[in-house]
Amino acid sequence: MRRILGSLFASSVLCALTPVTSLQAQEYEPGDLGMVMHTEVAPKYRQAYREAVEKLNEAAAAAGITDREWHFWGTDTGYMLYYPVANFAYFDDPMQLWRQFDGTDGEALRNEFFAAMQSIPQHTSTEIVETIPGLEYWPEGYDDIKVAHFHFEWLADGASEEAWMDLSRDFIAFLQRIGYPYGVRAYRTRIGDERMIWVMFAPGLSEFHSDAAWDDLVEAAGAQEEQEALNDRFRDIVGRWEHSDARYIENMSYVPDGM
Repeated sequence: MRRILGSLFASSVLCALTPVTSLQAQEYEPGDLGMVMHTEVAPKYRQAYREAVEKLNEAAAAAGITDREWHFWGTDTGYMLYYPVANFAYFDDPMQLWRQFDGTDGEALRNEFFAAMQSIPQHTSTEIVETIPGLEYWPEGYDDIKVAHFHFEWLADGASEEAWMDLSRDFIAFLQRIGYPYGVRAYRTRIGDERMIWVMFAPGLSEFHSDAAWDDLVEAAGAQEEQEALNDRFRDIVGRWEHSDARYIENMSYVPDGM
């Protein structure tokens, strides 16, 4: 999707994007931006990696940082970090986060975090994603998020993003029609591999992958023909797709009170 970083936490984890010149100039309603870092860590180093990130969180709390948050997810090969940013201007000064530790009780812990990360072998790729306004389905009161299922989609040759958007709006309506119980959100890649991303947030992988439960919802709504029509359109518009799963790691994530 967008591989623009060589090493992630090497000397600064959430910093360092190279120029935003690869941005495509497109006209659409802006959504919420986030930096996503995919980090491959061998199993024997993962405990050290987790402990280093927990040290960073301790440092952020000691420094009194209340205007930043980051979220870690565990993957088959290591970890995925999601770091929300307000706008692309953030990357004009990516070291601004780290300066917030200077002269605080968290400065020494931040430096320990840097040192620990430099000692852990890892491979990192980075991308910038943006939520797509209108392409979200969230049942009222739903907040049981322990895993995420990612569906990456590349448009077929000759297919337009407009066609994908029309299909996606109908997919959201379909979820509403069948009463799907979990949250779903769509993203587009702003820097990186040109693809669209669906993320399904669920309480567990067994719940998400329960085909019987999905089929029961579709059958109960009498929506089998609608589902098949959506599938036919999907095969025409999406040329390639891939899946992956991740589990949310609360003790590696940093979310100050009030955020």
